Amino acid sequence: MAFLAARISFVLSGFLLILGVVLSGCIVFVPLPVPVQAPAQATPAAVTPGEVALQVTPPFFETVTETPVETQVLETTTTPTPAPVPTVRTFNSPLSREAVYSFTDNVDFHALSVGVSGTQMRTGIYYTSAKSGNPQLHLDASPGSKFLMVGVDFYMNGIRKEGKSSIFMTPLPSSFEVWEGADSYGVLNATDIPNMEGYYIRDVGSLYRDRFIDKDDDGSGVLIFEVPQSFNLSRAYLTFCPRNEDSWAFSGYYRSPDDWDCDKDLVVWHLR
Repeated sequence: MAFLAARISFVLSGFLLILGVVLSGCIVFVPLPVPVQAPAQATPAAVTPGEVALQVTPPFFETVTETPVETQVLETTTTPTPAPVPTVRTFNSPLSREAVYSFTDNVDFHALSVGVSGTQMRTGIYYTSAKSGNPQLHLDASPGSKFLMVGVDFYMNGIRKEGKSSIFMTPLPSSFEVWEGADSYGVLNATDIPNMEGYYIRDVGSLYRDRFIDKDDDGSGVLIFEVPQSFNLSRAYLTFCPRNEDSWAFSGYYRSPDDWDCDKDLVVWHLR
């Protein structure tokens, strides 16, 4: 009996020993809390007066570089507005320079005619002074310009009805214009020339002016136009549309018709 108890005690001791070894060899893994590491901070840099210290904080997330999207820029082209092209004045069937134009006065009593007698180009003119005893004065054309002189002749060819006066008043100098291309030039009057007296231009003749003419008389004179140096006589035209002094309408003078249609009845000479 004692032997059996001792045997059981020995076996139990061996079992407990084996159990202790087994229990001591087991590793128990217990999750431990991971300490949270504070974000790194930049070491403060030395700041001099007037400067601001820059705080550097590491990013929490990885920086993602985005590919820039290509945008198409539409270029708008502005078409410049072309400069207006001057309208070139054209004349249908102009008269030659030697041709004479015939017409009648305002009451259809007198037969009249007008024509071109010649042309000259000059850079200056001499004319009679307004004060007697003074030498003739000289007038130069403006820089870049010259004078075009055109001689015109008015004639009274006859009286269409008997018992009427033979007196006729010639039209004003402003009845004439010179054209080249799209440009026109008005005539110079005696009042446009300083101190002019006598209407006479040396080596040229008398300046044209409105005046009375009688039967078989002529109302000749020279028209003066100031034109550019580039003016080309071969492309030039002289136009005539009678203009009368306003007071003539009540004076009873025989004159050119006041209702002359300058578009329909314009008289034109080619000066080439």
